[in-house]
Amino acid sequence: MTTIPPFDLSQLVDMYSGNMANVYMTATVFCDQLEQDLSIVKDKFDEGDYPAVKAFAHRMKPNLKLFGVFDLHELVIEIEKSALDANVPLLGPQLDTLINRGKDVIAALRVDIKNNN
Repeated sequence: MTTIPPFDLSQLVDMYSGNMANVYMTATVFCDQLEQDLSIVKDKFDEGDYPAVKAFAHRMKPNLKLFGVFDLHELVIEIEKSALDANVPLLGPQLDTLINRGKDVIAALRVDIKNNN
């Protein structure tokens, strides 16, 4: 049984004209940045800084879309709305999902990078 990865690098492959070294270098930066953003967004939520939560969710959108992580792209749109409304009962579980799925994406992508370098 083949497992479908939780990301899609095809846009990057096109962008870099098939230069996989550049694709995986960019993927490494994405993993590092996403890991940092997930940590910060959780801290900002814990501090009650909902405008910062909205800002960090907004910041994640383009890269999630570029890497084909469309479920998380849609989720950060919902998080932006919840943070704007300070809807804490909804925002907490949304962030938990974002963090858990984000960590899964990072782990899978890091394995893919390791296996292809």
